[in-house]
Amino acid sequence: MLASLELPEDPQSHLDELATKLDTAYRVVAEHSNTDEQAPATVDAQGRLRLDKLEPQDSPDELTELTRRCQAMLPRVDLPDLIMEMHGWTGCLDAYTHLSEAEARMSELPTSVAACLLAEACNVGFAPIIQPGEPALSRARLSHVNQNYLRAENHRAANACLIAAQAGIDLVTAWGTGQLASVDGLRFVVPPASVRASANPRYFGQRGKGVTWLNYVNDQVAGLGGIVVTGTIRDSLHVLDGLLDLDGGTRPELVATDTASYSDQVFGLFALLGYQFSPRLADMPDQKFWRIDPHADYGRLNPLAPDRKHLLDLDLIQRNWPDILRVVGSCPPAPCRPPN
Repeated sequence: MLASLELPEDPQSHLDELATKLDTAYRVVAEHSNTDEQAPATVDAQGRLRLDKLEPQDSPDELTELTRRCQAMLPRVDLPDLIMEMHGWTGCLDAYTHLSEAEARMSELPTSVAACLLAEACNVGFAPIIQPGEPALSRARLSHVNQNYLRAENHRAANACLIAAQAGIDLVTAWGTGQLASVDGLRFVVPPASVRASANPRYFGQRGKGVTWLNYVNDQVAGLGGIVVTGTIRDSLHVLDGLLDLDGGTRPELVATDTASYSDQVFGLFALLGYQFSPRLADMPDQKFWRIDPHADYGRLNPLAPDRKHLLDLDLIQRNWPDILRVVGSCPPAPCRPPN
């Protein structure tokens, strides 16, 4: 595990390399800040980083016209037809196997699975789906399929088929390589009683409860997976958990999140596991900056880390390095070298 991540048992050389990179980054930014009086990033007298807001940009007329034409080319289809067409292209519904792992399959099983998925996704139950005279859409068949075929591992296997098929489309490869992923949480109200639901007046009303669906999407616009988070617990406690257990596709190297998925501990774990963590931080002036060398002169950036409260304790890291390696070793191996 340590060999694949290129993490040494003695952290001294590793920490020296990181210290050099941090010092270089400070000096490069300071140099640009000193030569550009109109720089979008400035440090105020209180040592708080200020960033200019991005101005909105109008879409070119050509892009607006292209969007209109693309939308006009998309046919309006019913959801059942869309699900069955996706199955025809990818065979994704064949991933739904019986709970007993029996190989025998009933006739028109994909139709029944598609109907159950539609009933669950739209939260309408079986009543609108049942079709008298259609064996694959009878209440008894749908109830049997729902109980014996629809479960988490089958959803994951079916999604893996969709991810692989999406990655094989020529246009999709122009969008990205699949090595960039974005993680964000979606809030959902949960009316019935549930151990996963928790109260939060901001998202669910004064008396409501709900959950957060932490969603993972790559730069090929493929949903790599997701996990359910109780209530609105901070995403940073779960973002790495889901990333290490995706449904399929290329393991992303760079992961973008919002502020809720950021913490110093998560930042460190991402780096040690070989991921480049790129959170979109809000409230930038309130963020705390760190340095290693207390005597280094970084010009205008010196107020960002003005005293010893902003110094990284490398001795503390060295003393706890064996425990850090144990934590990293308990996680699935990362696909690439730590980006430091």
